[in-house]
Amino acid sequence: MNRNKYFNPKRFACLFRNDLLINQKLYLFALVGLTLAIYGFTYFIMRANNGFNRTDDYIPLILLYLMTIGIVVGTAFPALSNQIKANNYLLSPGSTFEKFMVQFVIRIVLFIPIALIIFWIGTHLAKATLIPDPEHGFDPSKIPYFHFSDLFKSVPTLRDKIVIVVSIFSVASVLFAGSIWFNRFALVKTLIVSGITVFLVICSFVLFSHIFYPDRKSTRLNSSHLGI
Repeated sequence: MNRNKYFNPKRFACLFRNDLLINQKLYLFALVGLTLAIYGFTYFIMRANNGFNRTDDYIPLILLYLMTIGIVVGTAFPALSNQIKANNYLLSPGSTFEKFMVQFVIRIVLFIPIALIIFWIGTHLAKATLIPDPEHGFDPSKIPYFHFSDLFKSVPTLRDKIVIVVSIFSVASVLFAGSIWFNRFALVKTLIVSGITVFLVICSFVLFSHIFYPDRKSTRLNSSHLGI
């Protein structure tokens, strides 16, 4: 079977370039808007909160930012939300796998690292443009600069750090897959299905633990009474 039916580097490059040409303004405005948003929001938080003097204070910001990244990743394949656009998109030259890879590269491989760099730049610009206010005791020099390495200081081992990074990309992959599976309201449906799945998995673990280890709790209680 001819593998060119599934993936051809030249055809993939054409699809990738075509997507960038069609959506270049959308991508550019999204990146600029993301930069201005993280700069403005971080500046406001730093200026309004005199207690912003620890690297841990960046954690709520990065978590909120990661949610925003998840929204962008979960809205991949926008053409599939409209029947006419979906037909034109599916009939365009290129295999299904190549069209999948174009969006995967743009939304995950390229966008996530670029978005994280934007967060770093935005937070540094926000701190750099703060003006001291001695009258109200506001001193921007006490605010530490943001570094991604600071987020992992409380993580003891390299394995745990790798697990966190892989988990982030795994969640992004689930959101991306949901945008393919669901045509309309893909992000909302993906979150609902993912929440139900996680809930059922946790319930199954609890149920299996009671089935296969029914005496564990009673054994611990007896041991505590005997002083063991």
